[in-house]
Amino acid sequence: MTIIVKTEITITKGFGAWQKMVVSQTDKLKEMGISFLYAGTEEENPTKLHTAMCFDSLDAFKKFGADAELTNQRREAGVIIETGKYTIISSDFISNYPAPPKI
Repeated sequence: MTIIVKTEITITKGFGAWQKMVVSQTDKLKEMGISFLYAGTEEENPTKLHTAMCFDSLDAFKKFGADAELTNQRREAGVIIETGKYTIISSDFISNYPAPPKI
C-alpha cells in the first residue's frame, strides 16, 4: 500500500544544497521505495522546506527515518532533522483536480 507523507523541515544551506543531496541519493531512494510528489520552500521563508513524499509502504517510511547514512547526508546538506514534522495523509484524497496547473 503506497502512502503519502506531508513534511515540513528547516534547512540551513538553501534549497539547492538540499536538492543536490536528494539527487545524489536517487538510487537509494528508489531502492527504498521513496519518491517526491513535490518539494519546495516557503516564499517568505526559504529555510522552511515542504514536501509531499510517496512511500511504497509504512515500512519504507520507517526505514527512511531509521537510515543513519541518509540522515547524515541530510544533515550535511543543512537539514535540521529535529525540526521535521511528518504527517501521513489518509487514503481518501484527490490529486491534480481538475488538471495540473501550467507553471
